[in-house]
Amino acid sequence: MFLKVFGIPVKSLAVISLACLLWGCGDDPETPAVGSSSITKVPELITVPAGSAKIGYDNYTGLPPYPGEAAPANYVPAQAGPIHKITLTNDFQMGKYQITNAQYCDMLNYALYKGYLAGDFVHNVSVKNREGDSQHLLILEANYEGKPCEIQYQGSRFVVKAGFENRPVVYVSWYGAAFYCNILGEWQGLNKLYNLQDWSCTFNGVKRFYGFPGYRLPTEAEWEYTARYDADNMSAYRRALPWVSSMITAIQQYNADPLLSQYMNYKSGLGTLDVGSYEQGKSLLGFYDFGGNASDWIQDYYSSYTYFKNYTSYDKRTNPVNDGSGVYRQRRGGSWLVYSNNFPWTTYHTNTNWAYTYYCDFSFRVVRIQ
Repeated sequence: MFLKVFGIPVKSLAVISLACLLWGCGDDPETPAVGSSSITKVPELITVPAGSAKIGYDNYTGLPPYPGEAAPANYVPAQAGPIHKITLTNDFQMGKYQITNAQYCDMLNYALYKGYLAGDFVHNVSVKNREGDSQHLLILEANYEGKPCEIQYQGSRFVVKAGFENRPVVYVSWYGAAFYCNILGEWQGLNKLYNLQDWSCTFNGVKRFYGFPGYRLPTEAEWEYTARYDADNMSAYRRALPWVSSMITAIQQYNADPLLSQYMNYKSGLGTLDVGSYEQGKSLLGFYDFGGNASDWIQDYYSSYTYFKNYTSYDKRTNPVNDGSGVYRQRRGGSWLVYSNNFPWTTYHTNTNWAYTYYCDFSFRVVRIQ
């Protein structure tokens, strides 16, 4: 008796199984676990010292109200305000650069070898996680603004388009960024900090933001603290841009060149460039691309900063993170893409998107905690 698969007569179910193995069946094809048994392209990290700083920014003409001061009648906090003090009690390490195509591809090949991947990547549609709540991690078929995904599946492994190895990985969702952190941590024998059942950093009621060595995305406070790190972190108007200590200088630079073309790939409309391409644009601590190239996914859900008078204490915003609930995940940093709400003052300005969103200027960098 003959059966037919795709209109072709075959003699047994074993042949059907072989066909599924080789070419994939349905929306979730199985593939041989080839990939790679190791991760060799590990991100370079810089240590960020613990400390306190003022984050946020106000466009109010006078100083914003601080504890014990009455708010002026016409005071309205800016979108990135009000300015408030935060304290980070732990040193941490952050990626000197955004995760590159080569690094993300390296992770995918390891995850493929381990059997962690699902989705129709065989046909270059998308990559999903197999374990837990399955989400789209990387959209292989994406092509916006004339910029196709630079990672593809070929034969038995993922490869990067030649010449794009050191570009920041894009078309990665927030889930795809978190998944990378887990797999990199596993390879190095560290904790997985994301519970893939619900994508929280909580396991059996215990939060793993600090005290569990591993990788995760930076919190909003960690990212801004690092991007704006200054000799005087307690100045209310410290670094608006990573490479200058004066707001006045930053505005002068912007007025002279709205693209800030000496310092970052911002609103160029040309697509991403290799990470670290702008030596003049690095931060005081030595980080690159905080203001351009691609924007960074952040750990926190979006929430506007609480108005000062509602704080129980000005000095108790310690290790803040908004990970309990929300609609949108935060993004920080400018990008090469031109759109209406993209502007360079993004070291203190927030942007948001749904966690499943992906685009040609969304990337990320990692934080390693102890």
